[in-house]
Amino acid sequence: MGHVYGSIFASEMRGYLNLLSEAGRYIYQIQSSLRSLDKYLTCCGLAQKVLDAGIITAWIKTRDVSVRTKVQDIACIRGFAKYLRSLGFAANCPESPKAHSDYVPYMFSDAEISRIISAADNFEAGKVFTRSTLVFPILLRVLYGCGLRLGEGSTLRWKDVDLENGVLTIRKAKNLKQRFVPMDDSLTSLLKNYRLMTHGDGICKDFLFESNCNPGEPFRNNTFYVWFQNVLAVAGIHYAKRIRSERGPCPHCLRHFFTLKSFLKSEGEGRRFEDTSPILAEYLGHESLKETEAYLSSNHAVYKQSHKRVDAAIGHIFPKGVDFSEN
Repeated sequence: MGHVYGSIFASEMRGYLNLLSEAGRYIYQIQSSLRSLDKYLTCCGLAQKVLDAGIITAWIKTRDVSVRTKVQDIACIRGFAKYLRSLGFAANCPESPKAHSDYVPYMFSDAEISRIISAADNFEAGKVFTRSTLVFPILLRVLYGCGLRLGEGSTLRWKDVDLENGVLTIRKAKNLKQRFVPMDDSLTSLLKNYRLMTHGDGICKDFLFESNCNPGEPFRNNTFYVWFQNVLAVAGIHYAKRIRSERGPCPHCLRHFFTLKSFLKSEGEGRRFEDTSPILAEYLGHESLKETEAYLSSNHAVYKQSHKRVDAAIGHIFPKGVDFSEN
């Protein structure tokens, strides 16, 4: 069941989201921020339709999220404040805090990836067969094989899958940046067989990963998260956080694993980081090479020898002590 807006700005929030949706905007992050703000305004009992910087600052302080997410929250609410002003309400936002990523990914080993895929292929959600048992192992391979964000993979439509040339068109990407993602021949072949199987059963004709509970719509990301955590348990992968910013094994870690393995393959074939990084950044849909470097310079503790190669390749380009938080 979707969130029911209940604050004094409930109707304006719904109107703003409808406006963005009708304009073709990707609203997932904006929805998330507005839901949180709506809950806060409801709890504090705001009685006047005034949204000032003090209210936003107080709300942000209650958010147990990373600084980067708080920056995204404020950016989303800044757009909403502009919408409110267009309706004649007083609204403004505080300055955004300086962004820096404190996210520490869990780096899977090759053996763990093999166990995950095996567990996914043989995983049974329960006594009753569910469609997730059929489609999620394919989504897992798409995420792992193409380095996609979960939201990009879960919302793929067949019209955006070129099986003749083995290329995906990612339309709902972060920062509204569309891109083309070539696939390995083995993944292309797998998707061809998957389409024959699903279409033969009369399912997943539009979205590759269509929900059985909501026909015509893709599975929600949270559903895949729960399935993935269960698969990790079956695969014998357990993890305890050491610091808050460590998310532990999650679907997004597959994207980091893909990035590291792609770089190491390219570096092993004799290409320099300067030659590889622009291609890899474009493939991943990064706004800048700094984002790609951040993926490679994370704490890949499992790959100590590999990380020495990464440091040797990029250390002279991005020296320690350089602050990338302003961009």
